[in-house]
Amino acid sequence: MKVKLFVSILICTALVAPSAVAAAPNPSPKPTSTAKPATSNPTSTPKASAVSTTTKKPTKKPVKKKKRVKKTATPIPSPSPIWPPVGFTASSGIYAKIPTGKELLGLLSAKAGLASDVKKCETNACGAVVVAADIQCRWWEIKSTVLMVDPADANKKITLGNLRTTYNSLSPKTYANILLISDEPMYSPKSIDPVTNQEVPPVARTGISVGNISAICHKSATEEKIPSSVYTPVK
Repeated sequence: MKVKLFVSILICTALVAPSAVAAAPNPSPKPTSTAKPATSNPTSTPKASAVSTTTKKPTKKPVKKKKRVKKTATPIPSPSPIWPPVGFTASSGIYAKIPTGKELLGLLSAKAGLASDVKKCETNACGAVVVAADIQCRWWEIKSTVLMVDPADANKKITLGNLRTTYNSLSPKTYANILLISDEPMYSPKSIDPVTNQEVPPVARTGISVGNISAICHKSATEEKIPSSVYTPVK
């Protein structure tokens, strides 16, 4: 039993300086002196006194502010994925979406195991699709077509071949990013210039894309080898 979903989308390869306030220095008090004049009484002993007083305001020690030790922040758990998916093509609980260039780049950078696949996509026509389902899919089957703009008419496309890609089991409400890698070369083969007898570098073939993508969620197991990718050129 299988559920099929068709995706009709084509994809191409102050800082503020701290203020300072200067405090005016406190004027130091001037010393004062007092003296009693001597009297004319011969029997009395002249008394003289000089008193000098200096007052100074006590210096206040700066109060150090205690640093508050922040408690370790509790990690915020990742939010649950939105379900049903937004921006996906949906049919009978099966969802599919063509990733944007930015999303695809993030996918390729996050998974080191895809390095060999990325290498293939530098020379071959490739595409991608994101799939998910309400139910468990025992395996996925993705069918697509490699197309090229007709050199005679830019409004038409020529089918270069058909691509069939399979993917492993996927739990319910789980996303999978599937690369669609064909054997269709993106460059013309090397050749020898008959006049100079020199090797001519390969030339890029423009207007090639992967489209007409359909995703099939299989509920029953299969005996074929998964994952797999089979490209059949149109002769």
